[in-house]
Amino acid sequence: MKLRILLRAVIAFMAIPAFSLSVAASTVNETSVSGGDFSGLYNDATVVGFGSDTIAGTWYGSNDYDFLAFTGLAEGSQTVTLTFSPIGTQDYSYSAGGHVFWQTTAFDWAWQGTSLGQIQFGHYNQSTPQTLTLSLGESFDGTLYLALLGTNSGILQYAISAPGNALVSLPVSGGGGLASAVPLPSSVLGLLAGLAALVGFRARRRRQIA
Repeated sequence: MKLRILLRAVIAFMAIPAFSLSVAASTVNETSVSGGDFSGLYNDATVVGFGSDTIAGTWYGSNDYDFLAFTGLAEGSQTVTLTFSPIGTQDYSYSAGGHVFWQTTAFDWAWQGTSLGQIQFGHYNQSTPQTLTLSLGESFDGTLYLALLGTNSGILQYAISAPGNALVSLPVSGGGGLASAVPLPSSVLGLLAGLAALVGFRARRRRQIA
């Protein structure tokens, strides 16, 4: 009896059509935070709130450091993409760039962590955006710290795409609103599928014995 009830619950959950899931995305602009600038302190990073899957910022010149903390990303494998580009057309003396570091714990100093790569623009390559891609593995626990260290004098804009920070929600019956603002990790869906298979196997086995 308990198995049948459990099976019905699992089937009801898994029967939700894919199109009933929605992703609520939003953008955080550097100009909208307090002071109009992301934190330049390694020990006091700007926390990116859950639900914001795009972060737009600017390197305004030499030694413009931006430290960001994502504390509510979905767990497990995912990709975070950083795209850099000049603002407008620059002259022949243009030079802009910097370095990006990351880790899953708070920084103890500015240039700490794993290097994701270097960005370098000049007049000759300013028309082509430069992208750095961070691939996080299955063991990722949902917390990510980024250090975006602008080192060259020219102005530069960047956009960070973090799909794992978007809201995944189910519609509330009666329309409108969100029933859940929590991402469903692939491990949870896999567990439900495995549970359904186990219950089904035990049911078939009982029929064979009978």
